[in-house]
Amino acid sequence: MSLISLKFFLFFFIVCAVYFLLPACAQWIWLLAASLVFYYSLCYYTIPGCLIFLGLVLVNWAGSQFMGEECSRRKAVYTGVLLVDVISLAVFKYTSFFYSILLGIGNLFGADLTNRICNEIEFFTRENCPEKISYFALILIAYITDIYWGKGKAPKNPGKTLLFASYFPIMTSGPIITFEQMDGQLWGGKHHFSYDRVVRGMERVIWGLFKKMVLSERMAVIVTRIYDYYEAYNGLYIFVAAALFAMQLYCDFSGLMDIVLGISEVLGINLPENFNTPFYSVSLSEFWRRWHITLGGFLRDYVLYPLQRSKAFKNMRKFCKARLGKGYEKKFNLPLYLSLLVSWFLIGLWHGGGWNYIFGVGLYMWLVIVAGELLSPFFGWLVKVLHINTNCASYTLFLRIRTFLLFMFGLSFFRADTLESGFKMWKYAFVTFNPWIFFDESFFNMGLDRREWGILAFGMLLLFVVSYISQKRNVRDLIKEQNVVARYAIFAILFTMVIVYGYYGAEFNAADFIYGRF
Repeated sequence: MSLISLKFFLFFFIVCAVYFLLPACAQWIWLLAASLVFYYSLCYYTIPGCLIFLGLVLVNWAGSQFMGEECSRRKAVYTGVLLVDVISLAVFKYTSFFYSILLGIGNLFGADLTNRICNEIEFFTRENCPEKISYFALILIAYITDIYWGKGKAPKNPGKTLLFASYFPIMTSGPIITFEQMDGQLWGGKHHFSYDRVVRGMERVIWGLFKKMVLSERMAVIVTRIYDYYEAYNGLYIFVAAALFAMQLYCDFSGLMDIVLGISEVLGINLPENFNTPFYSVSLSEFWRRWHITLGGFLRDYVLYPLQRSKAFKNMRKFCKARLGKGYEKKFNLPLYLSLLVSWFLIGLWHGGGWNYIFGVGLYMWLVIVAGELLSPFFGWLVKVLHINTNCASYTLFLRIRTFLLFMFGLSFFRADTLESGFKMWKYAFVTFNPWIFFDESFFNMGLDRREWGILAFGMLLLFVVSYISQKRNVRDLIKEQNVVARYAIFAILFTMVIVYGYYGAEFNAADFIYGRF
């Protein structure tokens, strides 16, 4: 059931109509029932994936019940549950990837490792993989870890843990929530109907639909054409495709998050933000603090910081201090760089079982960020020697363009079929210099005519204006301050644009959000 289908909006209307009529003690039960029905639809109405999901939730709930302060085996219970979560994610999501590595190693040494058992394991995990395990596995890992750290008290009722893990808006593509954020919101109080809250939530839903249907789907046409035939569309076409894909992914994923957060806001449940105008960032590290915020927060809180506090890294800091002196952090902060390496590798692996993901949105990003840290003294010296004014709009614009280009290059491998094809594509980007493609109407023969390009250009301009205003204040608060007629006229126009100018091409699939595939 796609979030942009009539079927879903009918489902959501029924959920809301019943939800606000129920007493507080029954609201969370109704929400749990709706969430389980929704997840069942995500699993294409099949049983195995649902049962595996329910089993993982119950294992985490049961583990949380045995981790009271008086329990002498808290660490053993926590370790066992954590291993179940991590191994389940690895087996169901990355078996094919690990299997391909195994076959590659075997071929390297002239051994054929293909056998019936491996094939059957791969088939089983592919056919029975619980939908959205990339998201709910992280949510469960954060849940059991927070209970172990004493950051929250596990609910006695397993249904509440199940609702926390299966809350239907987040079961599409996140955001990745923590128990601390949701405890008290999903249960514990009556959510009354609020006209203003419903309007604000639906305003955000319409804006998300606009980004997805009017912008992302149009850009996908050009991106797909060039990526599929990069040998023919070489030179500057490659740069255009890479830039458009960065914007396509942003409109697709942030649009999805607008829909998810807007839907949850209607119900009176606030979810954490996942984007904060990332293309206004002046460095790649700042960019990733603004992009997929909850994933970055998860890796920071549950991987990076625990690694930094581990005994091995404490010993490494002592070693670096003995060899490089007290100020080694400014010279070469090896413990930080290694913990960042682990975190970025996991970010790349999480995005997909393929080296193009691990490199493009993982190791490459780590390399650029660490290189920026190591070269910062040189850049500071260069700015001083060249007398560059760093307190002006042109310099800030330069930093933002540089950051976009660095991100765009890495993300291009995310879109490529394989790591090899990603490098081949960039090789074709430099075989010719063809600036005439911007003037000979070549782009009008790639699936979008002049009218479609005009709609895309207007939509991108509107997106830029809204993002610019968002740097200073909340756009929805600004709209709320306007007269009623002006306020509703704005969103009537936006809704009309979604209906009239939403792109439904030959390859359109209502369920096909890019991050929804993980």
